[in-house]
Amino acid sequence: MEVRKIFSKSWRINTDSSQCSPEIMEEFGLSPLIAKLLTNRKVTTSEEVKFFFKGGKKDLPCPFLLKGMDQAVDLFEASLKNKEKILIYGDYDVDGLTSVALILRTLRRYNTGNIIYYLPKRLAEGYGLHLQALTKAVNYGCTLVVTVDCGITACSEADYLAEKGVKLLLTDHHEPGEQLPTAASLVNPKLSPDYPYPQLAGVGVAFKLLQGLATRMPELEVDLWENIDLVALGTIADVVPLLGENRVLVKEGLKALKNTGNPGLRALMSQTGLLGKKIESWQVAYNLAPRLNACGRLGDPAVGLRLLLETNPDRARKVAELLEKMNRRRQNVEEQVLKEAEGMLATTDDVGKAIVLAGDWHPGVIGIVASRLAEKFYRPTVLLSIREEMAKGSARSIPGFHLFRALEKCASYLNTYGGHEFAAGVEVEKARLVDFKKAFLAVADLWLTNEMLTPCLEVEEVIEVAEVTKDLLNNLLQLAPFGAGNPEPILASRKVNIFSYNGVGKNAKHLKLKVGNEFARYEAIGFNYGSLAAQLEGIEWVDLAFNVTENDWNNQIQLVLKDLQPVAEVG
Repeated sequence: MEVRKIFSKSWRINTDSSQCSPEIMEEFGLSPLIAKLLTNRKVTTSEEVKFFFKGGKKDLPCPFLLKGMDQAVDLFEASLKNKEKILIYGDYDVDGLTSVALILRTLRRYNTGNIIYYLPKRLAEGYGLHLQALTKAVNYGCTLVVTVDCGITACSEADYLAEKGVKLLLTDHHEPGEQLPTAASLVNPKLSPDYPYPQLAGVGVAFKLLQGLATRMPELEVDLWENIDLVALGTIADVVPLLGENRVLVKEGLKALKNTGNPGLRALMSQTGLLGKKIESWQVAYNLAPRLNACGRLGDPAVGLRLLLETNPDRARKVAELLEKMNRRRQNVEEQVLKEAEGMLATTDDVGKAIVLAGDWHPGVIGIVASRLAEKFYRPTVLLSIREEMAKGSARSIPGFHLFRALEKCASYLNTYGGHEFAAGVEVEKARLVDFKKAFLAVADLWLTNEMLTPCLEVEEVIEVAEVTKDLLNNLLQLAPFGAGNPEPILASRKVNIFSYNGVGKNAKHLKLKVGNEFARYEAIGFNYGSLAAQLEGIEWVDLAFNVTENDWNNQIQLVLKDLQPVAEVG
Protein backbone atom coordinates (compact mmCIF):
# COMPACT_ATOMS: atom_id res chain seq x y z
CA MET A 1 0.00 0.00 0.00
CA GLU A 2 1.24 3.50 -0.89
CA VAL A 3 0.11 6.06 1.72
CA ARG A 4 -0.05 9.76 0.82
CA LYS A 5 -1.19 12.71 2.93
CA ILE A 6 -4.19 14.61 1.57
CA PHE A 7 -5.06 17.64 3.68
CA SER A 8 -6.34 16.00 6.90
CA LYS A 9 -6.61 12.50 5.40
CA SER A 10 -4.27 9.71 4.43
CA TRP A 11 -4.80 8.69 0.84
CA ARG A 12 -4.03 4.98 0.70
CA ILE A 13 -3.56 3.71 -2.82
CA ASN A 14 -3.98 0.00 -3.37
CA THR A 15 -0.83 -1.00 -5.25
CA ASP A 16 -1.57 -4.72 -5.00
CA SER A 17 -1.64 -6.01 -8.56
CA SER A 18 -3.34 -9.31 -7.72
CA GLN A 19 -6.60 -10.07 -9.46
CA CYS A 20 -8.77 -12.95 -10.57
CA SER A 21 -7.03 -15.59 -12.66
CA PRO A 22 -6.83 -15.08 -16.46
CA GLU A 23 -9.17 -18.05 -16.88
CA ILE A 24 -11.85 -16.42 -14.70
CA MET A 25 -11.35 -13.07 -16.44
CA GLU A 26 -11.92 -14.76 -19.78
CA GLU A 27 -14.87 -16.83 -18.51
CA PHE A 28 -16.77 -13.75 -17.30
CA GLY A 29 -15.34 -11.16 -19.70
CA LEU A 30 -13.78 -9.11 -16.90
CA SER A 31 -11.59 -6.10 -17.54
CA PRO A 32 -8.35 -5.90 -15.49
CA LEU A 33 -9.87 -3.10 -13.39
CA ILE A 34 -13.04 -5.03 -12.52
CA ALA A 35 -10.96 -8.14 -11.79
CA LYS A 36 -8.87 -6.13 -9.33
CA LEU A 37 -11.93 -4.57 -7.69
CA LEU A 38 -13.44 -8.02 -7.20
CA THR A 39 -10.20 -9.22 -5.60
CA ASN A 40 -10.31 -6.22 -3.25
CA ARG A 41 -13.74 -7.52 -2.17
CA LYS A 42 -12.35 -11.06 -1.75
CA VAL A 43 -14.40 -12.32 -4.70
CA THR A 44 -11.84 -14.45 -6.54
CA THR A 45 -13.07 -17.97 -7.38
CA SER A 46 -15.26 -18.84 -10.34
CA GLU A 47 -18.13 -19.73 -7.99
CA GLU A 48 -17.79 -16.44 -6.08
CA VAL A 49 -17.65 -14.34 -9.25
CA LYS A 50 -20.67 -16.14 -10.69
CA PHE A 51 -22.67 -15.62 -7.49
CA PHE A 52 -21.60 -11.96 -7.36
CA PHE A 53 -22.81 -11.14 -10.88
CA LYS A 54 -25.49 -13.73 -11.59
CA GLY A 55 -26.72 -14.89 -8.20
CA GLY A 56 -30.51 -14.89 -7.84
CA LYS A 57 -33.16 -16.28 -5.56
CA LYS A 58 -32.58 -19.84 -6.76
CA ASP A 59 -28.93 -19.57 -5.73
CA LEU A 60 -29.50 -18.61 -2.09
CA PRO A 61 -28.14 -21.07 0.48
CA CYS A 62 -30.50 -23.52 2.12
CA PRO A 63 -32.03 -21.96 5.26
CA PHE A 64 -31.55 -25.24 7.12
CA LEU A 65 -27.79 -24.68 7.07
CA LEU A 66 -28.49 -22.25 9.90
CA LYS A 67 -28.17 -23.90 13.29
CA GLY A 68 -31.57 -24.23 14.97
CA MET A 69 -33.59 -23.69 11.80
CA ASP A 70 -35.12 -27.19 11.77
CA GLN A 71 -36.56 -26.72 15.25
CA ALA A 72 -37.65 -23.16 14.43
CA VAL A 73 -39.62 -24.21 11.34
CA ASP A 74 -41.21 -27.17 13.15
CA LEU A 75 -42.28 -24.89 15.97
CA PHE A 76 -43.60 -22.08 13.78
CA GLU A 77 -45.46 -24.42 11.42
CA ALA A 78 -47.19 -26.24 14.26
CA SER A 79 -48.23 -23.00 15.98
CA LEU A 80 -49.63 -21.57 12.75
CA LYS A 81 -51.58 -24.69 11.83
CA ASN A 82 -52.94 -24.97 15.38
CA LYS A 83 -54.02 -21.32 15.21
CA GLU A 84 -52.16 -20.53 18.42
CA LYS A 85 -51.77 -16.96 19.58
CA ILE A 86 -48.34 -15.77 18.45
CA LEU A 87 -46.41 -12.62 19.38
CA ILE A 88 -43.88 -11.22 16.89
CA TYR A 89 -41.47 -9.12 18.95
CA GLY A 90 -39.27 -6.68 17.02
CA ASP A 91 -37.09 -3.62 17.39
CA TYR A 92 -37.70 0.09 16.84
CA ASP A 93 -35.19 0.67 14.01
CA VAL A 94 -35.75 0.07 10.29
CA ASP A 95 -34.25 -3.41 10.46
CA GLY A 96 -36.68 -4.28 13.25
CA LEU A 97 -39.69 -2.66 11.55
CA THR A 98 -39.07 -4.41 8.24
CA SER A 99 -38.50 -7.74 10.03
CA VAL A 100 -41.89 -7.58 11.74
CA ALA A 101 -43.60 -6.29 8.58
CA LEU A 102 -42.05 -9.08 6.49
CA ILE A 103 -43.42 -11.78 8.79
CA LEU A 104 -46.87 -10.23 9.18
CA ARG A 105 -47.31 -9.53 5.45
CA THR A 106 -46.05 -12.98 4.44
CA LEU A 107 -48.34 -14.73 6.95
CA ARG A 108 -51.47 -12.66 6.28
CA ARG A 109 -53.45 -15.63 5.00
CA TYR A 110 -52.80 -17.38 8.34
CA ASN A 111 -53.52 -14.39 10.56
CA THR A 112 -57.09 -14.36 11.83
CA GLY A 113 -56.20 -11.99 14.63
CA ASN A 114 -54.10 -14.56 16.45
CA ILE A 115 -50.75 -13.10 15.33
CA ILE A 116 -49.90 -9.86 17.12
CA TYR A 117 -46.75 -7.76 17.32
CA TYR A 118 -44.84 -5.65 19.80
CA LEU A 119 -42.22 -2.96 19.24
CA PRO A 120 -40.49 -1.45 22.29
CA LYS A 121 -40.37 2.33 22.46
CA ARG A 122 -36.83 3.64 22.25
CA LEU A 123 -37.42 6.44 24.77
CA ALA A 124 -39.55 4.69 27.38
CA GLU A 125 -38.15 1.16 27.21
CA GLY A 126 -35.03 0.89 25.10
CA TYR A 127 -33.75 -2.00 23.04
CA GLY A 128 -34.59 -5.65 23.60
CA LEU A 129 -37.16 -7.82 25.33
CA HIS A 130 -39.08 -6.34 28.26
CA LEU A 131 -40.89 -8.26 30.98
CA GLN A 132 -43.87 -5.91 31.04
CA ALA A 133 -44.59 -6.52 27.36
CA LEU A 134 -44.03 -10.25 27.69
CA THR A 135 -46.36 -10.39 30.69
CA LYS A 136 -49.11 -8.80 28.61
CA ALA A 137 -48.52 -11.38 25.89
CA VAL A 138 -48.75 -14.20 28.42
CA ASN A 139 -51.96 -12.78 29.86
CA TYR A 140 -53.36 -12.42 26.32
CA GLY A 141 -52.81 -16.14 25.85
CA CYS A 142 -49.81 -16.20 23.52
CA THR A 143 -48.17 -19.61 23.46
CA LEU A 144 -45.32 -18.66 21.09
CA VAL A 145 -43.07 -15.60 21.05
CA VAL A 146 -41.01 -15.04 17.89
CA THR A 147 -38.27 -12.44 18.17
CA VAL A 148 -36.78 -10.67 15.18
CA ASP A 149 -33.66 -8.49 15.30
CA CYS A 150 -33.41 -8.87 19.08
CA GLY A 151 -33.23 -11.26 22.01
CA ILE A 152 -29.76 -12.81 21.85
CA THR A 153 -28.83 -11.41 25.29
CA ALA A 154 -32.31 -11.66 26.89
CA CYS A 155 -31.53 -14.50 29.31
CA SER A 156 -33.81 -13.49 32.19
CA GLU A 157 -36.72 -12.70 29.86
CA ALA A 158 -36.31 -16.09 28.18
CA ASP A 159 -36.38 -17.75 31.61
CA TYR A 160 -39.60 -15.90 32.42
CA LEU A 161 -41.31 -17.23 29.28
CA ALA A 162 -40.11 -20.75 30.07
CA GLU A 163 -41.58 -20.49 33.57
CA LYS A 164 -44.92 -19.47 32.05
CA GLY A 165 -44.88 -22.34 29.57
CA VAL A 166 -44.56 -20.03 26.55
CA LYS A 167 -42.35 -21.25 23.70
CA LEU A 168 -39.60 -18.87 22.51
CA LEU A 169 -38.43 -18.86 18.89
CA LEU A 170 -35.51 -16.45 18.98
CA THR A 171 -34.04 -14.99 15.79
CA ASP A 172 -31.34 -12.34 15.91
CA HIS A 173 -28.14 -11.27 14.20
CA HIS A 174 -26.42 -9.32 16.97
CA GLU A 175 -23.28 -10.51 18.71
CA PRO A 176 -24.03 -13.26 21.26
CA GLY A 177 -22.84 -12.82 24.82
CA GLU A 178 -21.06 -15.44 26.91
CA GLN A 179 -24.42 -16.90 28.01
CA LEU A 180 -27.20 -17.72 25.56
CA PRO A 181 -30.91 -17.46 26.39
CA THR A 182 -32.87 -20.65 26.92
CA ALA A 183 -35.19 -20.98 23.93
CA ALA A 184 -37.17 -23.67 22.14
CA SER A 185 -35.25 -22.57 19.06
CA LEU A 186 -32.46 -20.04 18.58
CA VAL A 187 -31.39 -18.90 15.10
CA ASN A 188 -28.47 -16.51 14.74
CA PRO A 189 -26.04 -16.75 11.81
CA LYS A 190 -23.20 -15.77 14.15
CA LEU A 191 -23.79 -19.07 15.96
CA SER A 192 -23.65 -21.06 12.71
CA PRO A 193 -19.98 -21.55 11.77
CA ASP A 194 -20.89 -23.58 8.68
CA TYR A 195 -23.25 -20.96 7.24
CA PRO A 196 -21.57 -19.28 4.23
CA TYR A 197 -22.95 -15.77 4.82
CA PRO A 198 -23.05 -14.95 8.56
CA GLN A 199 -23.46 -11.17 8.11
CA LEU A 200 -27.23 -11.15 7.57
CA ALA A 201 -29.29 -8.28 8.95
CA GLY A 202 -32.16 -9.00 11.32
CA VAL A 203 -34.59 -8.89 8.40
CA GLY A 204 -32.30 -11.29 6.54
CA VAL A 205 -32.62 -13.82 9.37
CA ALA A 206 -36.40 -13.32 9.38
CA PHE A 207 -36.34 -13.96 5.63
CA LYS A 208 -34.44 -17.22 6.14
CA LEU A 209 -37.00 -18.31 8.75
CA LEU A 210 -39.83 -17.70 6.29
CA GLN A 211 -37.86 -19.31 3.49
CA GLY A 212 -37.52 -22.42 5.64
CA LEU A 213 -41.21 -22.27 6.55
CA ALA A 214 -42.11 -22.08 2.85
CA THR A 215 -40.50 -25.47 2.27
CA ARG A 216 -43.22 -26.93 4.52
CA MET A 217 -45.96 -24.51 3.49
CA PRO A 218 -45.28 -23.85 -0.23
CA GLU A 219 -48.13 -21.36 -0.57
CA LEU A 220 -45.97 -18.88 1.38
CA GLU A 221 -43.28 -18.74 -1.31
CA VAL A 222 -45.09 -16.18 -3.48
CA ASP A 223 -46.09 -14.07 -0.48
CA LEU A 224 -42.49 -14.03 0.76
CA TRP A 225 -40.99 -12.86 -2.52
CA GLU A 226 -43.71 -10.24 -2.96
CA ASN A 227 -42.20 -8.58 0.11
CA ILE A 228 -38.53 -8.83 -0.83
CA ASP A 229 -38.44 -5.01 -1.04
CA LEU A 230 -38.76 -4.94 2.76
CA VAL A 231 -35.69 -7.17 3.03
CA ALA A 232 -33.66 -4.77 0.89
CA LEU A 233 -34.84 -1.79 2.93
CA GLY A 234 -33.89 -3.31 6.28
CA THR A 235 -30.60 -4.76 5.05
CA ILE A 236 -29.39 -1.44 3.62
CA ALA A 237 -30.56 0.52 6.66
CA ASP A 238 -28.67 -1.76 9.06
CA VAL A 239 -25.39 -1.21 7.17
CA VAL A 240 -24.39 -4.86 6.88
CA PRO A 241 -21.96 -5.90 4.11
CA LEU A 242 -23.62 -5.93 0.68
CA LEU A 243 -21.78 -9.04 -0.42
CA GLY A 244 -22.81 -12.67 -0.76
CA GLU A 245 -26.39 -13.39 0.21
CA ASN A 246 -27.05 -9.80 1.30
CA ARG A 247 -26.11 -8.62 -2.20
CA VAL A 248 -28.66 -10.94 -3.81
CA LEU A 249 -31.40 -9.97 -1.36
CA VAL A 250 -30.76 -6.26 -1.94
CA LYS A 251 -30.52 -6.59 -5.73
CA GLU A 252 -33.81 -8.47 -5.88
CA GLY A 253 -35.41 -6.08 -3.40
CA LEU A 254 -34.35 -2.92 -5.23
CA LYS A 255 -35.78 -4.30 -8.48
CA ALA A 256 -39.07 -5.01 -6.72
CA LEU A 257 -39.11 -1.63 -4.98
CA LYS A 258 -39.48 0.34 -8.22
CA ASN A 259 -42.89 -1.22 -8.93
CA THR A 260 -43.81 -2.30 -5.41
CA GLY A 261 -47.38 -3.19 -4.61
CA ASN A 262 -46.91 -2.12 -0.99
CA PRO A 263 -49.07 1.03 -0.55
CA GLY A 264 -46.93 2.24 2.34
CA LEU A 265 -43.69 2.02 0.41
CA ARG A 266 -45.34 3.67 -2.60
CA ALA A 267 -46.49 6.55 -0.40
CA LEU A 268 -43.02 6.89 1.11
CA MET A 269 -41.37 6.96 -2.32
CA SER A 270 -43.94 9.46 -3.57
CA GLN A 271 -43.11 11.67 -0.58
CA THR A 272 -39.42 11.60 -1.53
CA GLY A 273 -39.85 11.91 -5.31
CA LEU A 274 -38.67 8.37 -6.01
CA LEU A 275 -41.91 6.70 -7.09
CA GLY A 276 -41.55 4.90 -10.42
CA LYS A 277 -37.81 5.54 -10.61
CA LYS A 278 -34.96 3.07 -10.47
CA ILE A 279 -33.96 2.97 -6.81
CA GLU A 280 -30.32 2.74 -5.77
CA SER A 281 -29.01 1.67 -2.39
CA TRP A 282 -27.90 5.18 -1.40
CA GLN A 283 -31.44 6.49 -1.94
CA VAL A 284 -32.77 3.89 0.47
CA ALA A 285 -30.09 4.83 3.01
CA TYR A 286 -30.52 8.62 2.75
CA ASN A 287 -34.14 9.11 1.70
CA LEU A 288 -36.34 6.22 2.81
CA ALA A 289 -34.70 4.80 5.93
CA PRO A 290 -34.39 8.09 7.87
CA ARG A 291 -38.11 8.78 7.49
CA LEU A 292 -39.02 5.33 8.77
CA ASN A 293 -36.55 5.73 11.61
CA ALA A 294 -37.88 9.14 12.64
CA CYS A 295 -40.96 7.78 14.42
CA GLY A 296 -38.91 5.40 16.54
CA ARG A 297 -36.41 8.13 17.39
CA LEU A 298 -39.00 10.65 18.52
CA GLY A 299 -41.96 8.58 19.68
CA ASP A 300 -43.73 5.40 18.64
CA PRO A 301 -42.07 3.09 16.07
CA ALA A 302 -45.48 1.54 15.42
CA VAL A 303 -46.22 4.52 13.15
CA GLY A 304 -43.56 3.29 10.73
CA LEU A 305 -44.79 -0.28 10.97
CA ARG A 306 -48.33 0.93 10.31
CA LEU A 307 -47.09 2.44 7.06
CA LEU A 308 -45.41 -0.81 5.98
CA LEU A 309 -48.55 -2.84 6.77
CA GLU A 310 -51.09 -0.40 5.31
CA THR A 311 -53.33 -1.69 2.52
CA ASN A 312 -55.17 1.56 1.73
CA PRO A 313 -53.28 4.12 -0.44
CA ASP A 314 -55.05 7.15 1.06
CA ARG A 315 -54.29 6.11 4.61
CA ALA A 316 -50.73 5.27 3.59
CA ARG A 317 -50.28 8.77 2.15
CA LYS A 318 -51.40 10.35 5.43
CA VAL A 319 -48.99 8.21 7.45
CA ALA A 320 -46.15 9.07 5.05
CA GLU A 321 -46.92 12.77 5.50
CA LEU A 322 -46.80 12.31 9.26
CA LEU A 323 -43.41 10.60 8.99
CA GLU A 324 -42.15 13.50 6.87
CA LYS A 325 -43.07 15.96 9.61
CA MET A 326 -41.45 13.77 12.25
CA ASN A 327 -38.28 13.51 10.17
CA ARG A 328 -38.00 17.29 9.90
CA ARG A 329 -38.39 17.58 13.65
CA ARG A 330 -35.76 14.88 14.09
CA GLN A 331 -33.35 16.87 11.93
CA ASN A 332 -33.82 19.98 14.08
CA VAL A 333 -33.30 18.09 17.34
CA GLU A 334 -30.26 16.34 15.89
CA GLU A 335 -28.60 19.61 14.88
CA GLN A 336 -29.13 21.04 18.37
CA VAL A 337 -27.57 18.01 20.08
CA LEU A 338 -24.67 18.04 17.63
CA LYS A 339 -24.03 21.72 18.33
CA GLU A 340 -23.96 21.11 22.09
CA ALA A 341 -21.70 18.05 21.82
CA GLU A 342 -19.24 19.87 19.57
CA GLY A 343 -19.29 22.75 22.05
CA MET A 344 -18.16 20.35 24.79
CA LEU A 345 -15.32 19.07 22.62
CA ALA A 346 -14.26 22.62 21.75
CA THR A 347 -13.34 23.19 25.40
CA THR A 348 -10.99 20.19 25.39
CA ASP A 349 -7.36 20.66 24.38
CA ASP A 350 -6.91 16.99 23.47
CA VAL A 351 -9.87 14.91 22.33
CA GLY A 352 -7.90 11.75 23.04
CA LYS A 353 -8.31 8.41 21.32
CA ALA A 354 -12.05 8.11 21.99
CA ILE A 355 -15.00 10.36 22.75
CA VAL A 356 -17.41 9.77 25.64
CA LEU A 357 -19.95 12.54 26.24
CA ALA A 358 -23.11 12.70 28.36
CA GLY A 359 -25.84 15.31 28.57
CA ASP A 360 -29.53 16.05 28.90
CA TRP A 361 -30.09 15.13 25.28
CA HIS A 362 -32.95 13.61 23.35
CA PRO A 363 -32.14 9.87 23.37
CA GLY A 364 -33.71 9.37 19.98
CA VAL A 365 -30.98 11.17 18.04
CA ILE A 366 -27.81 10.37 19.96
CA GLY A 367 -27.03 7.45 17.63
CA ILE A 368 -26.99 9.72 14.58
CA VAL A 369 -24.98 12.38 16.40
CA ALA A 370 -22.51 9.75 17.61
CA SER A 371 -22.07 8.67 13.97
CA ARG A 372 -21.43 12.23 12.86
CA LEU A 373 -18.91 12.85 15.63
CA ALA A 374 -17.13 9.56 14.93
CA GLU A 375 -16.87 10.53 11.27
CA LYS A 376 -15.74 14.11 11.91
CA PHE A 377 -13.18 13.39 14.64
CA TYR A 378 -12.40 9.84 13.50
CA ARG A 379 -12.66 8.43 16.99
CA PRO A 380 -14.82 5.73 18.62
CA THR A 381 -17.67 7.75 20.09
CA VAL A 382 -20.13 7.07 22.89
CA LEU A 383 -22.94 9.57 23.41
CA LEU A 384 -25.16 9.20 26.47
CA SER A 385 -28.52 10.73 27.29
CA ILE A 386 -29.02 11.23 31.03
CA ARG A 387 -32.51 10.71 32.39
CA GLU A 388 -32.74 10.97 36.19
CA GLU A 389 -30.38 8.31 37.58
CA MET A 390 -29.81 6.40 34.32
CA ALA A 391 -27.94 7.13 31.11
CA LYS A 392 -28.73 5.42 27.83
CA GLY A 393 -26.17 5.69 25.10
CA SER A 394 -25.27 4.90 21.52
CA ALA A 395 -21.76 4.10 20.37
CA ARG A 396 -20.17 4.22 16.93
CA SER A 397 -16.70 3.14 15.90
CA ILE A 398 -13.97 3.32 13.28
CA PRO A 399 -12.15 0.50 11.45
CA GLY A 400 -9.93 -1.53 13.74
CA PHE A 401 -11.82 -0.90 16.98
CA HIS A 402 -14.43 -3.58 17.73
CA LEU A 403 -17.08 -1.81 19.80
CA PHE A 404 -18.81 -4.87 21.19
CA ARG A 405 -15.50 -6.37 22.34
CA ALA A 406 -14.52 -3.03 23.89
CA LEU A 407 -17.80 -2.85 25.79
CA GLU A 408 -17.24 -6.39 27.04
CA LYS A 409 -14.11 -5.05 28.74
CA CYS A 410 -16.27 -2.40 30.45
CA ALA A 411 -19.17 -4.71 31.28
CA SER A 412 -18.77 -4.40 35.06
CA TYR A 413 -19.79 -0.72 34.81
CA LEU A 414 -22.76 -1.26 32.49
CA ASN A 415 -26.32 -2.33 33.21
CA THR A 416 -26.82 -3.56 29.65
CA TYR A 417 -25.00 -3.41 26.33
CA GLY A 418 -25.22 -4.99 22.90
CA GLY A 419 -24.45 -4.46 19.26
CA HIS A 420 -21.83 -5.02 16.57
CA GLU A 421 -18.27 -4.12 15.63
CA PHE A 422 -19.20 -0.61 14.52
CA ALA A 423 -22.42 0.21 16.41
CA ALA A 424 -23.70 -0.56 19.88
CA GLY A 425 -26.07 0.55 22.62
CA VAL A 426 -25.36 0.87 26.34
CA GLU A 427 -27.15 1.62 29.58
CA VAL A 428 -25.26 2.79 32.65
CA GLU A 429 -26.19 4.23 36.03
CA LYS A 430 -25.44 7.94 36.31
CA ALA A 431 -23.28 7.29 39.37
CA ARG A 432 -21.02 5.00 37.32
CA LEU A 433 -20.60 7.23 34.27
CA VAL A 434 -17.15 8.45 35.29
CA ASP A 435 -15.92 4.90 35.91
CA PHE A 436 -17.32 3.71 32.59
CA LYS A 437 -15.70 6.60 30.74
CA LYS A 438 -12.30 5.87 32.31
CA ALA A 439 -12.59 2.18 31.45
CA PHE A 440 -13.65 2.82 27.85
CA LEU A 441 -10.91 5.40 27.26
CA ALA A 442 -8.36 2.98 28.74
CA VAL A 443 -9.41 0.31 26.22
CA ALA A 444 -9.13 2.85 23.40
CA ASP A 445 -5.65 3.90 24.57
CA LEU A 446 -4.57 0.27 24.61
CA TRP A 447 -6.09 -0.82 21.30
CA LEU A 448 -5.71 2.23 19.05
CA THR A 449 -2.52 3.55 17.48
CA ASN A 450 -2.11 7.10 16.18
CA GLU A 451 -2.05 5.74 12.63
CA MET A 452 -5.47 4.13 13.18
CA LEU A 453 -6.83 7.56 14.19
CA THR A 454 -5.98 9.19 10.87
CA PRO A 455 -8.90 9.21 8.40
CA CYS A 456 -7.97 7.10 5.43
CA LEU A 457 -9.27 7.35 1.89
CA GLU A 458 -9.07 3.96 0.21
CA VAL A 459 -8.13 4.47 -3.44
CA GLU A 460 -8.65 1.24 -5.35
CA GLU A 461 -6.82 2.07 -8.58
CA VAL A 462 -4.91 4.87 -10.31
CA ILE A 463 -5.89 5.49 -13.94
CA GLU A 464 -5.30 8.13 -16.58
CA VAL A 465 -8.09 10.68 -16.41
CA ALA A 466 -8.79 10.22 -20.13
CA GLU A 467 -9.63 6.57 -19.41
CA VAL A 468 -12.86 7.73 -17.75
CA THR A 469 -15.46 6.79 -20.37
CA LYS A 470 -19.03 5.56 -20.54
CA ASP A 471 -17.65 2.03 -20.97
CA LEU A 472 -15.69 2.41 -17.73
CA LEU A 473 -18.79 3.71 -15.96
CA ASN A 474 -20.90 0.81 -17.22
CA ASN A 475 -18.25 -1.64 -16.03
CA LEU A 476 -18.21 -0.07 -12.57
CA LEU A 477 -22.00 -0.14 -12.35
CA GLN A 478 -21.85 -3.94 -12.65
CA LEU A 479 -20.60 -3.90 -9.05
CA ALA A 480 -23.75 -2.18 -7.74
CA PRO A 481 -25.59 -2.16 -5.38
CA PHE A 482 -22.95 -0.34 -3.37
CA GLY A 483 -22.79 -0.14 0.39
CA ALA A 484 -20.91 -1.53 3.36
CA GLY A 485 -18.38 -4.15 2.26
CA ASN A 486 -18.87 -3.18 -1.38
CA PRO A 487 -18.17 0.56 -1.53
CA GLU A 488 -18.49 2.57 -4.69
CA PRO A 489 -14.94 2.37 -6.08
CA ILE A 490 -12.72 5.38 -5.49
CA LEU A 491 -10.30 5.87 -8.37
CA ALA A 492 -7.50 8.39 -8.75
CA SER A 493 -5.78 10.23 -11.57
CA ARG A 494 -2.50 12.09 -11.33
CA LYS A 495 -1.62 15.48 -12.81
CA VAL A 496 -5.15 16.54 -13.64
CA ASN A 497 -5.69 20.08 -14.87
CA ILE A 498 -8.25 22.29 -13.09
CA PHE A 499 -9.78 24.50 -15.78
CA SER A 500 -12.33 26.24 -13.56
CA TYR A 501 -14.05 25.98 -10.19
CA ASN A 502 -16.75 27.73 -8.19
CA GLY A 503 -18.96 27.22 -5.17
CA VAL A 504 -22.54 26.08 -5.78
CA GLY A 505 -25.61 25.42 -3.67
CA LYS A 506 -26.82 27.20 -0.56
CA ASN A 507 -23.98 29.24 0.95
CA ALA A 508 -21.68 27.81 -1.76
CA LYS A 509 -21.56 24.61 0.28
CA HIS A 510 -20.47 22.44 -2.65
CA LEU A 511 -17.59 22.76 -5.11
CA LYS A 512 -18.07 22.48 -8.86
CA LEU A 513 -15.03 22.00 -11.09
CA LYS A 514 -14.03 21.47 -14.71
CA VAL A 515 -11.10 19.06 -14.80
CA GLY A 516 -9.20 16.90 -17.26
CA ASN A 517 -6.26 17.11 -19.64
CA GLU A 518 -5.59 17.81 -23.30
CA PHE A 519 -7.56 14.71 -24.32
CA ALA A 520 -10.68 14.86 -22.15
CA ARG A 521 -12.62 17.23 -19.88
CA TYR A 522 -15.18 16.41 -17.20
CA GLU A 523 -17.47 18.11 -14.78
CA ALA A 524 -16.73 17.29 -11.15
CA ILE A 525 -18.72 17.99 -8.01
CA GLY A 526 -17.37 18.01 -4.48
CA PHE A 527 -20.25 17.69 -2.03
CA ASN A 528 -19.57 19.73 1.13
CA TYR A 529 -16.19 20.78 -0.32
CA GLY A 530 -17.14 24.40 -0.91
CA SER A 531 -14.62 25.58 1.68
CA LEU A 532 -11.78 24.28 -0.53
CA ALA A 533 -12.44 26.95 -3.15
CA ALA A 534 -10.26 29.50 -1.35
CA GLN A 535 -7.39 27.01 -1.13
CA LEU A 536 -7.45 26.35 -4.89
CA GLU A 537 -6.45 29.92 -5.75
CA GLY A 538 -3.57 29.74 -8.24
CA ILE A 539 -3.54 25.93 -8.38
CA GLU A 540 -3.72 24.48 -11.90
CA TRP A 541 -2.74 20.84 -11.42
CA VAL A 542 -3.86 18.27 -8.87
CA ASP A 543 -3.93 14.58 -8.15
CA LEU A 544 -7.63 13.73 -7.97
CA ALA A 545 -9.53 10.99 -6.10
CA PHE A 546 -13.10 10.44 -7.28
CA ASN A 547 -16.11 8.25 -7.97
CA VAL A 548 -17.34 7.96 -11.56
CA THR A 549 -21.06 8.67 -11.91
CA GLU A 550 -23.59 9.91 -14.44
CA ASN A 551 -25.21 13.32 -14.09
CA ASP A 552 -28.97 12.79 -13.70
CA TRP A 553 -29.78 15.95 -15.66
CA ASN A 554 -27.70 15.58 -18.82
CA ASN A 555 -26.64 11.90 -18.67
CA GLN A 556 -23.00 12.94 -19.02
CA ILE A 557 -20.13 11.52 -17.01
CA GLN A 558 -19.59 13.31 -13.72
CA LEU A 559 -16.74 12.85 -11.28
CA VAL A 560 -17.65 13.03 -7.60
CA LEU A 561 -14.67 14.52 -5.79
CA LYS A 562 -13.40 12.58 -2.79
CA ASP A 563 -10.12 14.42 -2.28
CA LEU A 564 -7.37 16.22 -4.15
CA GLN A 565 -3.67 16.99 -3.78
CA PRO A 566 -2.09 20.03 -5.42
CA VAL A 567 0.80 19.17 -7.73
CA ALA A 568 3.54 21.78 -7.57
CA GLU A 569 4.82 21.38 -11.10
CA VAL A 570 3.96 19.36 -14.17
CA GLY A 571 6.85 18.54 -16.43
